[in-house]
Amino acid sequence: MTAFHESEFATRRTKVDVLLQEQGWNVRDPRSVRVEIDTKQSDFRKRDYRTVAETLKNEEESAYADYLLLDANGDPLAVVEAKRSSKDPVLGQRQAEGYAEDIKQQIGKDVFIFLTNGYEIWFWNRGFGNPRSVKGFHNREALKRIQYQNLRARPLQETPLRKDIVDRPYQIEAVKRVLEGIENGKRKFLLVQATGTGKTRVAMALIDVLLQSNRAQKILFLADRKALRDQAFNEGFKVFFPDEHKSKVITYKLDKNARLFASTLQTFMECYRSFSPGDFDVIITDECHRSIYNKWKDAITYFDAIQIGLTATPADLIERDTFRFFECESKTPTVLYDFPTAVKEGYLVDFVPYGTQTHFQIEGIRPSDIPGSVKNRLAEEGIQEGELVFDGTDIERKVAVIGTNEAIVKEFWEECLKDQTGTLPAKTIFFALSKKHAKRIWEAFEKLYPQYKGRLARIIVSEDSRAQETLKEFKTESFPRVAISVDMLDTGVNVPEVCNLVFAKPVFSKIKFWQMIGRGTRHDSVCTHKEWLPGGKKEYFKIFDCWKVFEWFDVHPAGKEPEPSEALPAKIFLLRLQKLDLFLKQGNQERADRAKEQILADIRSLPRSSISVNEKSREIEQALSPRLWETVGLEPLTFLKEKMAPLMKYQENVELNRASFVLKLERLGIAILKHDKKEIERLKEEIAEAANALPPTIQAVREKASLIRKVTSRPFWNSITYDDTLLLLRELAPLMKYKRTEPRNPIILDMDDVIQQRSLIEFGPDEHPQEEYVDIYREKVEQKIHTLADSHPTILKIKDDKALTERDLRLLEKTLHGSELSITEDVLQKVYRQHNGDLVDFVRHILKLAELPDPKQRIVEAFKTFVVEKNYLNADQVNFLRALQSVFLAKHHVEYKNFFDPPLTNIGNAPIPLFTRQDLGEILELCNGLEEELFPSK
Repeated sequence: MTAFHESEFATRRTKVDVLLQEQGWNVRDPRSVRVEIDTKQSDFRKRDYRTVAETLKNEEESAYADYLLLDANGDPLAVVEAKRSSKDPVLGQRQAEGYAEDIKQQIGKDVFIFLTNGYEIWFWNRGFGNPRSVKGFHNREALKRIQYQNLRARPLQETPLRKDIVDRPYQIEAVKRVLEGIENGKRKFLLVQATGTGKTRVAMALIDVLLQSNRAQKILFLADRKALRDQAFNEGFKVFFPDEHKSKVITYKLDKNARLFASTLQTFMECYRSFSPGDFDVIITDECHRSIYNKWKDAITYFDAIQIGLTATPADLIERDTFRFFECESKTPTVLYDFPTAVKEGYLVDFVPYGTQTHFQIEGIRPSDIPGSVKNRLAEEGIQEGELVFDGTDIERKVAVIGTNEAIVKEFWEECLKDQTGTLPAKTIFFALSKKHAKRIWEAFEKLYPQYKGRLARIIVSEDSRAQETLKEFKTESFPRVAISVDMLDTGVNVPEVCNLVFAKPVFSKIKFWQMIGRGTRHDSVCTHKEWLPGGKKEYFKIFDCWKVFEWFDVHPAGKEPEPSEALPAKIFLLRLQKLDLFLKQGNQERADRAKEQILADIRSLPRSSISVNEKSREIEQALSPRLWETVGLEPLTFLKEKMAPLMKYQENVELNRASFVLKLERLGIAILKHDKKEIERLKEEIAEAANALPPTIQAVREKASLIRKVTSRPFWNSITYDDTLLLLRELAPLMKYKRTEPRNPIILDMDDVIQQRSLIEFGPDEHPQEEYVDIYREKVEQKIHTLADSHPTILKIKDDKALTERDLRLLEKTLHGSELSITEDVLQKVYRQHNGDLVDFVRHILKLAELPDPKQRIVEAFKTFVVEKNYLNADQVNFLRALQSVFLAKHHVEYKNFFDPPLTNIGNAPIPLFTRQDLGEILELCNGLEEELFPSK
């Protein structure tokens, strides 16, 4: 009996019984499962379950449920309707609903419904949601938990948000947007929030409401990095839910009794099948754009849970598949709060890029640049002068110059943002290209600043067993001030006091670029150690761009994301299909049969425990059936290419060196069959090189020494045949796990380098502008103001806090603009990154008479307080207030009629009936009060 025509009985016995057994439902144990129960003639209150054998022949009305799942007391918990494998299981929905109604009429409550055909399973929590596809049956404990929630759940809007978790309007709106979606039956949500705006806090606020409302009892937080997992566990679960049973998932030690779980995807992938598909009510995935559509997908989609995705990746860089997974239409996430908005509203700080490059980075390296002593040493190592030609982009890849790293470190030291003492760098992250590059940067710090006795800089890489300890020191202690990292600190690390980022490597991925920028965006309001900040404040952070990264993204706005390469097993499978096609066309049945058997072996080796593979069980069975090659209207090779090849990426325990060698041999076999001499010649070198890299110290390799010598000899290749490729596949491919891989180290040049390029500011007349380094220009401006402070009439009046006339202001403007620095309001706004200041404001700031004005901060704080105090506001109302805040920030004035103008009317049914007239009066009063306080002259 095949999968093409399988009876309902066979489907139940060979498929459904097995699927039930996997989740603890023993179909042979009447205390767990009853089979073919008559829902018309059974007495469910007395637990008298009558079977088809007992009622089939009497004349009373009957209806037979294929399976009845029982709770620990023997009471009905769920019915399962099974259709034959060739039928759509949803066709049994009305039938199963009839069984559930029969049971409900007797016991007064609903039971759950499962619909299946052995390949698909649908779960229906009738009265609380629509039928939905699931990856397996829920176990007894999961069904009892959902049953409890059905009885005890409260409306989500009745639970107030905790102000100690979220107190910012955009966070409150995000939480309410998700909660309102859940109330409306939605089960997938995508939240896009800039790094530093509190994604974890939003997640914790959601968890709190769902727990308090009895809408969730088991919640899983997943991240693809330990730092993100630990942040959720230590700064989320422990802080806000101290009394909840919580667990950090470890593969070898699972605590299934916990209510809150945190895990990395890598760890969870190893153990997720230990859980039932119904074991979690909510799964929150941090940095989900990296998680959903790569190899971790199975661990996420296995569970029948509300899915909440969090990411800081800008929405325009998120892949379409991620939006599709979270059921977001038109690439619009559920919640969007981006970096520019967060900066504008005062929750994050902006950055100042500082471009700097050394002579060799710009000009490259030629033999004439290298001292004779260095060339002599390299010659002794076998490196000839002709090999010493490098482009600037080769630095730290093909060549490393000691002086280049030292020049970059010295430039950083001179130009970086310092702490409150002005003597030490503020907290800084150096992004290095490799571990060896990181060490060379560290060596530069040690050589140039020995007075700090090794405390100043530290290398933090994932391979270091003490990396987390060092990271904690960097975050909580004064030293180290500089963390040098390779990838580990690119994302998922929260050190609010970071004020300097050094891009000591090129970056081509726009996603990674923004992740790295996110390390410095935190506002000083969340900084614990103000003494580590410049002047005790963090108005912006500085990015040292040593590789023209910003310039590259100006030319390539979308960046260049790494293309997902086709998995080696998939490439091998496609080549084997190509070989089979050649044999069939040649009429070589013997070779065709052998090739076919290899292809079938590849298919049989697919891990059926994988969700992604198991979803294609029907196609796999079809591929393995002899009837595949006999079915009219079906092209077997096309079917295998389209249906089976994509599954090969799920092959387990793929050894890279062996798979690469097999791939070469499969290509060689095809080249021989096609008489492609050019391809044979190309592959000859690669295969012989791989064979030669097998270490003779290994016993298994020594046993094949004669064959290895043969493969590396010219006569072997002069007469190579297709059968020789089979011999190599059989004899040498298994040995490739021993292959030696020689690391390619760059040539080290111990010579000096100098900074050749820095960031500049333009000033002076447009037709003849001048340029100067920003920091130097700022120093000159401040020196100029201090020089004028005791003599200039207008500045004297500013110092004495006297009122200024229009004549005073014109005189000040003429003096400053007429100086050799051509000081203007516009130039000072760029230098000080203060877009609202005027000349008087800057003079007051330079003379330390006043801080630069920041009405924005007062406005943002006032709106935030208004939203927090009115906890009852829904998501659309909060969104309206945030939009109004943006309008007020721009215009400094709002009238009642403006509530009925765009952009405020673009939000739902704003302003009425979204708000009552009394509400709008209170909002107008808020705006009028701020206007009177901050802009009295208007």
